[in-house]
Amino acid sequence: MKEHSIEFRAGDGRTPHSAPLVMTQATKSSTTNSRIELYTQEPMVNWLGPFQLMRTGLQSAVATTMGAFADPRDVSAMLNPRNANPPIPVPADGDLWVDYLADTGDGWDSTYSMALCVSQDVKLPEYPLTLPRGDVLLLGGDQVYPTPAQSGYRTRFLDPFRAAFPAPVPKVRPNDQDQPVPQPGAPWIVATPGNHDWYDGLRGFSQLFCEQKPIGGWETRQRTSYYVLQLPNGWWVWGLDLQLESMIDREQKRYFKEMHAKLQPGDRVILCAPEPSWVDEAERLAREESKALPSIETQTPRFRSLREIEELLGDHLAVVLAGDSHHYARYQPKAGTQAPQRITCGGGGAFLNGTHQLPDPPKPINVGGTRQHYDLAAVYPDKKTSEQLRNRAWRLPTRNLSFCGMLAILYLLFDWMVQSASKVPHPARDNRSLMEELSRLEASIPNLLEAWRQLFLVMAYSPSSVMLAVTIVLGCAVFSAAGVKRTRKLAYAVGAAHGLLHLGLAIGLLWLMGRVNIYYFQLEVDDLQQVLLFLSGTLLFGGVLGGLLFGAWMVIGNTLWGLHSEVVFSSQCIADHKCFLRMHFKGDQLTIYPLKLEKVCRRWSVASGVAKLAKVQRTWRLRATPESTGPRFVPASGALELQLIEPPIEIGRE
Repeated sequence: MKEHSIEFRAGDGRTPHSAPLVMTQATKSSTTNSRIELYTQEPMVNWLGPFQLMRTGLQSAVATTMGAFADPRDVSAMLNPRNANPPIPVPADGDLWVDYLADTGDGWDSTYSMALCVSQDVKLPEYPLTLPRGDVLLLGGDQVYPTPAQSGYRTRFLDPFRAAFPAPVPKVRPNDQDQPVPQPGAPWIVATPGNHDWYDGLRGFSQLFCEQKPIGGWETRQRTSYYVLQLPNGWWVWGLDLQLESMIDREQKRYFKEMHAKLQPGDRVILCAPEPSWVDEAERLAREESKALPSIETQTPRFRSLREIEELLGDHLAVVLAGDSHHYARYQPKAGTQAPQRITCGGGGAFLNGTHQLPDPPKPINVGGTRQHYDLAAVYPDKKTSEQLRNRAWRLPTRNLSFCGMLAILYLLFDWMVQSASKVPHPARDNRSLMEELSRLEASIPNLLEAWRQLFLVMAYSPSSVMLAVTIVLGCAVFSAAGVKRTRKLAYAVGAAHGLLHLGLAIGLLWLMGRVNIYYFQLEVDDLQQVLLFLSGTLLFGGVLGGLLFGAWMVIGNTLWGLHSEVVFSSQCIADHKCFLRMHFKGDQLTIYPLKLEKVCRRWSVASGVAKLAKVQRTWRLRATPESTGPRFVPASGALELQLIEPPIEIGRE
């Protein structure tokens, strides 16, 4: 049989609703055509990796700066004028199922697990109930992490989604490989860009979602980064693009004003926003109340933009959906008040965010001159579990060797500087080096103060060590204050204390190595054996103790002062506790099923009917045939078990 390698194209020849979430075997038969497929199973992003920190920070700064001068949304609006970008009608025979999934494109295990969930029917045995696969998949932002650069979309988004719901293999190789394979009743996929999608100026996002090219078995229909879907029975979905930290652009605002004119009395809208900016607004109002003299602090650009669209919609607005925060949280209006349901559901594959710091209840927010009062109705994971997961951040050395290695190198560099500077004779040390002087001191409180005094004597003659020490202290201070919008002075002070502890650990390592190598082993300070023991010991103990100090301090800072709310979780790369929404539109009724996946699969097997040709590092090479209609990988043991986070949420159109 002759092999052919063709591109992925939409369609799998299946009915709109596939079998429940159970992996089935494909039959084997000879065929005249086959397709070679490559899938790369990426690990989760190491957010505290030294190079990752620098790369992400640089790309974020460049994207923000360039976006302030050249907005790609203006170019997209010129290429797609409003009269050529009408609402996208979604055909349906009464019942319509729509999925909402946000914050995908991180590690393979979590992203592929969620891609499998949204590509299959879901059985809920406890009810019993079967939820058909969505006719439309709404992606709520951040489809790739950390950035779209270096084939980010391909390996972290396309590979898992095309493997979970692949395009069909035609029985006869087509003459034009760019021609999509027809698939009657293929589901759609539409996307809202998040901040990570914007890190390349939205170029990759536009090529992927706005050119009507299929993604595996899904079809894309949107023309711009914002869209309107017209569902049957007076239901609509609006997707917003609010860029990074800018306001909504003029053309997009005009577009939605025209879409608003198409709404009929009684129509209801589900609004997809890139982030839950209403939480930021509630926290801002809480800060203002706590101040004796209110400041001129203003709303964030994204909330101002969201508020403009909400005011435009008025009573048509039924639900606001958002990702960005990687958890589930639903704020419902207080009894007797009129306001939309606000749901954060960012469990599509990225690292878990905690829920224990969410405002409960939040301060009332003002939209269209009306104060909206909310209660926190449900969260996932629950706040107790969130705190327990937060407390595990002290295990940093077991999770992030590269970051701990960076800390060890900083300690070694600082000790090297001060030890070299102490080679200059000084009468206060009897002309001994700092390491020799410390080796004479036993561990005690008075000697601890003496060790600091000796360090300051040396640093007085070493400007380079002073600069490094200041850099460490200031770096920890800035790290603690990152993302903090209140008590910033306290955050800087706590961070500075954190930096001083790292300096103390560095001098403690020099003291320990001097005590062991010089006092107990009786080695000379310049002896090669002593130098090698010092280097290996400082790197080993510095990495372990520095990682423990950094992780424990993040936990303490979050517990006592609410600091490090994101990094205390991102440093752990928690792949579990994922979630998505499956929505059922039937007549005048919308029913939202919030679904959770407690444990993602971590061991995969190649599906039957697909031939494994090779595996090189993390990349698999498979051969698929026209009979290979299911997912390319299946869980090695058991099926994925989905459960409801809370009872279904029912919303009427009237």
